[in-house]
Formats: sequence, structure tokens, C-alpha cells
Amino acid sequence: MKKRTLPLALAICLCGPAFYLMLPGCAGPMPDTRVEIDSEFSRSMTAGRLAFDQGLIEQAVRFYQQALRRARAMDNAAQIGDAAYNLAACWIRLNQLENARNSLDEAKTEISGIHGNIAEIQLVEAKVARLQGHLKKALMLADQVLSSQESKPTEDLRLQVYLLRGQIACDEGDAAQALKELQKAKSIARLVSNPPLQADISALAGRIHLIKNEHILAAREFDSETRLLRNAKRYPRMVRALQNAAEAYLRADNYSLAADRFFRAARSTFAQGQNSTAIKLGHLALAAAKKAKDQSVKIRVQNLLDEIEAASGQ
Repeated sequence: MKKRTLPLALAICLCGPAFYLMLPGCAGPMPDTRVEIDSEFSRSMTAGRLAFDQGLIEQAVRFYQQALRRARAMDNAAQIGDAAYNLAACWIRLNQLENARNSLDEAKTEISGIHGNIAEIQLVEAKVARLQGHLKKALMLADQVLSSQESKPTEDLRLQVYLLRGQIACDEGDAAQALKELQKAKSIARLVSNPPLQADISALAGRIHLIKNEHILAAREFDSETRLLRNAKRYPRMVRALQNAAEAYLRADNYSLAADRFFRAARSTFAQGQNSTAIKLGHLALAAAKKAKDQSVKIRVQNLLDEIEAASGQ
């Protein structure tokens, strides 16, 4: 199979965690509760988490590197694994996938050495492999989450494995296989109360509809993903779902709804402090509004663009 490297923004947009997917957040393998956590390590980890949650990823890298150095100094395998896993999450957000893979290797080695549960680490390894275009390796690693003796996956992680396999099938244009994985994910989802994962189900369903050229159905799934992510307060992911919905409506020649979704994505992105991205989305909204010949939407979008450009000093 020819190697295909997926652009990070596209992969996250189509997966949902980070990819973050799909990442379980900056959580990582559980530290050994029998060992008192060192205060310096704890401070660095807490600061890293706060920076990560605020989108200050480069700052989070520095804090997690500090935590990792401290954990190595203490020769504490559980805390080395915890810090390395969280550092990998940061590298993924920065699209430094080799650094992420190296950090995951260290985390897995340390947690395996103390006979800990490596299910989350294996799942993220699979997602990194997919981002790098190694689809067969990604499938192998995903299967190991379910089959490895060192892996004790929760229902949430099992659900994520099926979603990942469905996304890989979509990467290969195999809607039939993706649909099989989606049905497996839905069967587990009944047992899981996790709105972001429910959103990931809608995201995968939307991709399947796109492959089948069912653009309106795809857009509705992305709208559903948007609602779920809004309720879960996952606003950066919500913006990506709005973009997906807008693109699907464009393919269906529904320019009015496309303009609305692009506008909302631009507005949210601007409020999150990403002015340059907001301007690009605003211009996409304006182009769609012009095609829709909707003067009221054009005025609304133009007012937003003027506000963004003024805030950006343009």
C-alpha cells in the first residue's frame, strides 16, 4: 500500500481527537497511588495540564518536559509513563509526530515494566500511525488494544478502537467496512455516557455519507456532531464540525446553510483568539452567501469580517 500522510488538521477534523482526537485528554496512564507524588513533579504536571487546556501547547511541552526530567531523576516508572504520555499528546497537537511516537515508546516501556495497563498508550500509538499514513500499522496497533495481554481497555477505549478502524476504512474509501465498524461502535455506545465519543460516532457517519455522495445526510451528521460538542464544551472541535457541515452543504449546493455554518465557525474561532483562521472562514462564508444571493447573511458576515480585521490591525 502506498504511504499516505494525512495532514494533521484534516485528520483531526475527520476524526474528532485529537484526534484529540480522540485523545482521552491529557490524562495518561494512572500513576501508582501507593507512591507519594513528588511536589515538584506534581506542580509541573498541573501547570502542563492547565496550559494544554488553554491551548498553550508549547508552554505545556515545557512543563511536561520538566515533569519528565523529575520523574526520571526519581526513577519512578509510573510517573515517567504519565509525563511521557502527556508530552506525546502535546507533540501530536504540534504535528511533531516522530517526537510523539518516541514519547509514547518511553511511556509504554515504563508502564509495561511495572505491569501496568497500556491500553490508552497503544490506542494513541495507533492514531499517530494513522496520521503518519501507516494505515496497516495503525490497524495492527488498534487490534492490540483489544487483544494484548498488557491491555485492559475500558468500554470507552473499545468504542474508540472501532471508531478508529472506521476512520481508517474511510481513508481507504471503503464505506462498507467503515459502516461495519460504525455499527460495532454504536453497539458499545449504548453502554457509554460520553458526549464527545457520541460526537465521534456522528463524525464517522458523516464521512461514510460523503464517500457515498450523500451530502445532505453527511451535513446533518456533522450538525449533530456540532451540537454534541457544544454541549460538551469542546469548542475547538465544534468549529471543525461546523466546517465539515459547511463543506457538505456546499457539495449539496445548499449555499445558504453552508454560509451559516462557515459564519458560525468564523465567529467561534474569532472568539477563541484565532484571528487569521477566523478571517479565512469568514471569507468562505461570504463566498457562500454571495452564491446563495442572501443579502442579510452577506451583511452579517461582512460585519464580522470587519470586526476581525479591526481586531487584527488590518
